[in-house]
Amino acid sequence: MLIITGSDDNYVPGVLVLIASAAFHNPGARFAVLDMGISAVNRARIDQLARQLGCEINRIEVAPDAFDHLLIKRAHLTRSTYLRLLIPDYFPQEERVIYMDCDMVVTDSLAPAYEADLGTAPIAAVPCPNPNLTEVAATGQTVGTYVNAGFLVMNLPVWRAENIAQQCVTLLSDAAHPLLSEDQSAINIVCGNRTVLLPSRFNVYADPTAYARPEELVQTLAVIHYVVSNKPWNWPNTLGRVWQFHARRIAELMPPQQQLTLRRRVSILAWEGKMRLGTLLRRKKYLVRQQVAEIMNGDFTRQYLARVDGAKAAS
Repeated sequence: MLIITGSDDNYVPGVLVLIASAAFHNPGARFAVLDMGISAVNRARIDQLARQLGCEINRIEVAPDAFDHLLIKRAHLTRSTYLRLLIPDYFPQEERVIYMDCDMVVTDSLAPAYEADLGTAPIAAVPCPNPNLTEVAATGQTVGTYVNAGFLVMNLPVWRAENIAQQCVTLLSDAAHPLLSEDQSAINIVCGNRTVLLPSRFNVYADPTAYARPEELVQTLAVIHYVVSNKPWNWPNTLGRVWQFHARRIAELMPPQQQLTLRRRVSILAWEGKMRLGTLLRRKKYLVRQQVAEIMNGDFTRQYLARVDGAKAAS
């Protein structure tokens, strides 16, 4: 199993924890990092992680201006989001890989997803739990088939034969029809209804607002995705204790904590205040969000930490 992620220098804490957690639950997995401007000191951290874990981490440098011709609409992203489109060409010897965003943490075996029957499907992925309806309509998908591109099982012979990456770049280069979710929406358009849909446990959002009812939460998590801009290496957040567990395991390799801008701190505090007020006023959507957050930070987190502590004790 080859797991590939990509990053610039801003997301290195996520890269380190993603790989550490994936290796913990998937012994023997190989890793690759598409490096778009990672600093020398952080490259050394990634190389040291490979030695510490006893696993292969192949770091491949990508020119910082590789995607300067493509726009980014979402403020929390950088052009490194497009790195997944390089995978078919950069890994010509591979037929199947898992791509993962570096703001994820692995909590179980990825083998069931990796071994999914793809046939001639270009990807397997998890549907977004709360996609933007305008963007879904623009891609020709529906709620339940529009997938999040943060976790992809990629069928690389199909990508190469159909030149899927270039098709995505062509869509992204069309200024007359901008895509709100950039390459995620481009992938949804190009792959269309040939996507194999994976169980939601392989891409669970650490965002209580993503779920309309507590019943939508799965009982067992395999991948937690810290979506949008509140990352666990910058600010305490839902399911953050799971991420911190793996960060502590490699504490000596972790970069110093990045300081949020004043504007971002004010934004987070305002959002938290809005949540508290809505809950106090007993508004339904805020009560649901509170219930979901309590389940995530309660049962989910306790059960996972108990399981991994037990596994460490047994070894």
